[in-house]
Amino acid sequence: MQPLRGAGARPARKRKIVDYAAANEGVARIGDASRWVAHIEAVADSFIDGSAYVERLAHGSQFDEAWARRTDLRVPAIISRTDGLGLKTPAAGFTVRDVARVIGENSPVQVMRSRDQSNVDHWSLNDWANYYEAPRREEILNVISLEFSRTALREHVTSPALVRKLDWIDAAFPEVCRRHGQYPQTQYYCLMSAAGCYTDFHVDFGGTAVWYHVFRGRKVFFLIRPTEAHLAAYEKWICDPKQDTIWFPDVAAAGGPSVCARVVVDPGETFFIPSGWIHAVHTPVDSLVFGGNFLPGLATVDLQLGVYGIETRTHVKQDYRFPYFVPAMFFGLAHGLRRLKQGAPALTAREHRGFDQLLGACADWAKDDCAAVVLNQRAMVELAARDAGFEGASTFVDGCRAAFDNVRAPKPKFTIKLGRKAPTCDHCGHKLEAGAKFCSNC
Repeated sequence: MQPLRGAGARPARKRKIVDYAAANEGVARIGDASRWVAHIEAVADSFIDGSAYVERLAHGSQFDEAWARRTDLRVPAIISRTDGLGLKTPAAGFTVRDVARVIGENSPVQVMRSRDQSNVDHWSLNDWANYYEAPRREEILNVISLEFSRTALREHVTSPALVRKLDWIDAAFPEVCRRHGQYPQTQYYCLMSAAGCYTDFHVDFGGTAVWYHVFRGRKVFFLIRPTEAHLAAYEKWICDPKQDTIWFPDVAAAGGPSVCARVVVDPGETFFIPSGWIHAVHTPVDSLVFGGNFLPGLATVDLQLGVYGIETRTHVKQDYRFPYFVPAMFFGLAHGLRRLKQGAPALTAREHRGFDQLLGACADWAKDDCAAVVLNQRAMVELAARDAGFEGASTFVDGCRAAFDNVRAPKPKFTIKLGRKAPTCDHCGHKLEAGAKFCSNC
């Protein structure tokens, strides 16, 4: 079975057998993911307005490095117009059939049933296009794992300029690894969804961030912040044998007010989902989306490491995890070391903490007996060290620590508002607890 990778993908899990005939007659069954579509409508009044979580940028040029430093890439954003975004997409009339023709109609594609998130085996892109164009469909199917970075479709699509500038896959992975295909091929996905598709709550693998352009159709996201409490509830939920019968926002709220925001992304809009955000996706109309997963840098390292920890503790198979995660962290550390030596751009307070956390993780991985570093990736870790001018991984981490210790920690960003006794977070307005320097909500 091919791994479920990409914007909106999550690891497969064991499912109860579904009686499709009964489901087609409208009989609810345990394990029917599509049950949540009706549930969403029933609890519509419980969702937080998306504007509470999501910043709307009117012009693509606003999604830039200044915005990234101001938000530390921890705030979701919808970019209304692509002007100035640096995004390239196909001509307006491009269709699902065109996707098949450009990539190759005989190319295999992983197709997923929305009803129970199971796979449909042995489909080609021609099979998928025929299904998509059919006047009547017997099942609601979804394609969310078609990575096309090494196909002809890549000539038609280019990710936003900010993504390409910040992504460690582009900025930190050496060319020798890329030439041999030894890098995370997660940057370009084509998602093709039939109306009625639903993908249950998940966190993108490795805590990666996502760019997501709705070329045609519409997507509705349900977002939950990646707080420590919410991620702990998520980890418990994905291990629950009754997970398929439990609406995750009920678990995340823990009896309190709703914590889930509803966000609509319309055609022509681009959505940025930060690292670690827990989300579900509903497709109300047939949709064609281009997107990708990326590693945005030091400001979100804590979330990458946190999701990596969840995946490790819940025994997610390597095939379903972000490829080359540990080498990516070492190449990212080398990229951070270059920033320290150049002195520009200066680290934000969040990046400073991320660097410190990354050093701790890499110190553990640098140990020769560390089981987390699979054998064929140990050489890549050593390559990162040699390229940075060190003999081995351990001396590399020590050298980075020495350089980091010479950098003064920036002051954390918070604002004292008149009429308030406590400072509030610049990102979300959350009131900081007495004596706290950082917002636990973010």
